[in-house]
Amino acid sequence: MNLSNMALSKIAAITTVTAIAVVLVAGCVSVTVSNKDRIVMGVQANGTSIAGLSKKEAHKFFTDTAAKKLQRKAAVLTYKERNFQIDPADINLHGNVDEAVETAYNIGRDGTPIENIINQMRYAIFGATVTMDASFDEQLLNSKLQQIKTAIDTPPKNGSVTLLADGSIRKTPAVTGLSLEIEPLAAELAPDFKTFNLTVKKELSPAEQLPFVQDNDLASMDGILGSYTTRFYPGDRGDNIGLAASHLQGALIRSGATLSFNDTVGPRTREAGYKNAGVIIYGEHAVDVGGGVCQVSSTLYNAILLAGLTPVERTGHFASSSYVPAGRDATVADGLIDFVFRNPLPHPVYLTVANSGSALTVYVLGTKADLAGKSIALVTEGSSMRPSLYRLWKQNGQVIEREFLHTDAYEPLKNT
Repeated sequence: MNLSNMALSKIAAITTVTAIAVVLVAGCVSVTVSNKDRIVMGVQANGTSIAGLSKKEAHKFFTDTAAKKLQRKAAVLTYKERNFQIDPADINLHGNVDEAVETAYNIGRDGTPIENIINQMRYAIFGATVTMDASFDEQLLNSKLQQIKTAIDTPPKNGSVTLLADGSIRKTPAVTGLSLEIEPLAAELAPDFKTFNLTVKKELSPAEQLPFVQDNDLASMDGILGSYTTRFYPGDRGDNIGLAASHLQGALIRSGATLSFNDTVGPRTREAGYKNAGVIIYGEHAVDVGGGVCQVSSTLYNAILLAGLTPVERTGHFASSSYVPAGRDATVADGLIDFVFRNPLPHPVYLTVANSGSALTVYVLGTKADLAGKSIALVTEGSSMRPSLYRLWKQNGQVIEREFLHTDAYEPLKNT
């Protein structure tokens, strides 16, 4: 190639580059001019081009878009056959219109002038998408979920046994408790609400709380294993007896388990509703809060002995009591003396009480087959000051076992 040809080639190359530059500059200028105070070319939202819209026009576009997304839609939470609906208005769900407008308008305007020109050309060719999200009032959502929780939550309820007048029993099924946790539920729903997803259909899973007395505990119960009645005079002492006995109602003792009288009945205090009545303290008659409760523990003691249950912890009074034969009492005192018994039978037993206002009866219900056809009688031998108690196990009217229980040593009262 000679020098003249080389010169011509250089001139041609310079001319081509110059032409391209002029076209690019002209295009950039054209784009920049057309995008002035408008959303730049190539920008779209919700599948629709919003290029060339002013901020005011874009605001209307996003407002209309949000309205369409929220129209006639609601999230549905279900639990079994029950449905709970959350409407947009319930939680003040709304589109973040202002934020979407600013995002759309700032596309291609967030750099230097040269960068903006180049970016606007790129968006005009390749496009850009704006996604509007939503906001809601968290307190309103929590309030709505709390309403649903209130409708679902159920306290556990023990199964129960009612003793009928003819000696038969009626069983009431247990109720499993339900508790719905709303904090994790709110966190789970939030992302859907923030993206306008109101087609949510969620099955709720409240936590189950099993009652202590369940249906299988009562399944084999068919009657009275043992019972005992003591009598009293109405008044403050009688009120204390009724209050303490009410805590025994419905107590279940599973096979091999024990029952503590003090733990079951609770402290005998004025705050618990007990009144001042006669008691024996250090061998002397006195008046103290909760007087009369020992009659309840003694009545229970005789009932469990006749039902074939095993005393574990039992203490006699300082002096013999008037409401049970000598040697068949069981004294108790808050934090000092307890009465405890164990269920050695194959199936659970269940306590129920009857209080006429002048007579207290404690029934031990259970499975009659556990006693294998045996009956039980109590026999006291010795003097009234030093009685020995025996439990007689009988089969077909014949004594097959004579069980020694204890010998008590009473003292005369120091006053009357």
